[in-house]
Amino acid sequence: MTAPSKLFSVGFVLINIQFALVTTVAALFFVFSGYLNQLGVTSATAGFILGADGLAALIVLPLVTTLIQASTARRWLFGGSLLFSSALFMIGHITDIPLLIVARLLQGSGFITVLASLMTMVVPLIPSGMSGRAFCYLSFVRLIPYAIIPLVFNLVAVTPSSFVFLLNVAAVLALLPLFMFLFPKKLDTAPQTSHGIPGMGASLGDRKVILLLLSTLLVFCGYSAIFYYLKQYGLSAGIANANLFFSIATLVMIAIRLFGGWLFDRYNKAWFSAMGLLAVAVCYGGLPWCRDIRLFFMLAAFIGFGWGIAMPLQAAAMFDISTPSTRAVNQNLLLVMMQGGFFLGPLLGGQIIARYGYTALFTSIAITGVASAVMMACIKIPLSPESRIKRTH
Repeated sequence: MTAPSKLFSVGFVLINIQFALVTTVAALFFVFSGYLNQLGVTSATAGFILGADGLAALIVLPLVTTLIQASTARRWLFGGSLLFSSALFMIGHITDIPLLIVARLLQGSGFITVLASLMTMVVPLIPSGMSGRAFCYLSFVRLIPYAIIPLVFNLVAVTPSSFVFLLNVAAVLALLPLFMFLFPKKLDTAPQTSHGIPGMGASLGDRKVILLLLSTLLVFCGYSAIFYYLKQYGLSAGIANANLFFSIATLVMIAIRLFGGWLFDRYNKAWFSAMGLLAVAVCYGGLPWCRDIRLFFMLAAFIGFGWGIAMPLQAAAMFDISTPSTRAVNQNLLLVMMQGGFFLGPLLGGQIIARYGYTALFTSIAITGVASAVMMACIKIPLSPESRIKRTH
């Protein structure tokens, strides 16, 4: 296959739409912790249930990554969508804790299979020298639901008791990626990208890849802890409309990626990302001492600013340090770390809150944020020829 010359091809746009649909379903779980609390589930147990889908991804995705190829990605997308939808329906109709855990494990397996399939299809459509913008836009479409849904929930007063209805809607939305089959297969212009376990082993033998993976894991540990527990913290601290924190942060992230993406290919992605992560860590550390609502929402904006810079640049940096044949595999390894963070964040967060409270939680994720920034700063990413030319003009 010849290298793509433009970013916004038909295939790239269609796959972005699919990413947005799947993320919409995930964003509906913003009220899931409240639903579990209504069922009488303890904080520690709820933490495991919240993170169970991430645990499934840690188990399933490494295997799936070695099997998915461009020629089979649509079939994996089909199977993953069916599993994802079935699990969502199950969650809405069971209250037994062991069965809830099983359903969440199935949900995570289906969700990550869908994401891995879409990632395998989209990576070869990204032109060289445009990774910063490409992952900026990919993350942009996946952020929109996280900005809109918490805001809508707050405006229409969605309660945990209505979560069953939302899950039924989500089960239908989870099937929408199957419409990819309506489009011609010529959109799948990717070469064979899977090299099995040996190919993954070669990637994991690269020090820069390992640092980036660990940094991403720590980022999403903090991100998921904020996503699942900040509303409860706001209620305990007497902060009204705490739901708006995540909406404000996400809107800032969207603005950064929508209007600042052109900068992402011009400068050192690792250092740029590290600076964003340090800003986030400082804000995490300030949350326990924040009781004024204006300061609370200012921290939300600064956290969104740091997230908006760091997250897409981590994916873009992985693209740049990978060979063309390992780019899809390495992007899917980033998904493993993302889901690992969504497992460890709520799991450890629930334990920390139960034993030590919210101050200890925010201090812990601040420390992990600093560690993540240091790891990113240790990665050397040479500027592409295209970037050197652009910086001289």
